[in-house]
Amino acid sequence: MIYPKNLRRFFSMGALVMLLIPAAEAQVAFSLHGTLAAPTLDDANTRGGAGANLKLFLGKQFAIGAAAKYISLSYEANNSIGLQAIGSLIPVTATADYYLTSGFIRPYIGGEAGAYIQRYDLRQGTNSLYESKTTRFGAAPKVGLAIAIGNLGVFAEGNYHFIFSNKDGSPDITSSSNISFKRPQNLWSLNAGITFGFPNSN
Repeated sequence: MIYPKNLRRFFSMGALVMLLIPAAEAQVAFSLHGTLAAPTLDDANTRGGAGANLKLFLGKQFAIGAAAKYISLSYEANNSIGLQAIGSLIPVTATADYYLTSGFIRPYIGGEAGAYIQRYDLRQGTNSLYESKTTRFGAAPKVGLAIAIGNLGVFAEGNYHFIFSNKDGSPDITSSSNISFKRPQNLWSLNAGITFGFPNSN
């Protein structure tokens, strides 16, 4: 479940910070992207998601901003009794990107850090046995490639997420006592999308 009130507040604060920065060299941009993510867990499935990123370009090669993603998660918690953990991961982060060139093709490196909001529903068949919600600090380095088309930027990037202090769960369930399930501490993600307000190439 996404928390629209919190996300609106987060992006509003980001927009306010951007307005307070002198605009002589700054350019505001907005990105939308799709996501494929795979936790580094046994029996984890590759899942989809979506995200948005509000950016402030301080010149053509450096940008800071705020981002939010929604990633669905699913994996087998216990194959012998058909137990499955289904949930979502919502990173709400501050971002920074450095573009190695300012031409038509722009490879870049960067990173993000912030709150990783997780929800899990432990199910056996169609029955929900246990629900869990946690928020942890996380960070993700990234590398990507953008193509400038006027004021649009088409991009693809890879991230590796570190979620700190993300301990496994161990609910005491009457029908299957004290079943343990894993929360991912690391996951890969691939994002592809478009940036509106991308700085023009040289």
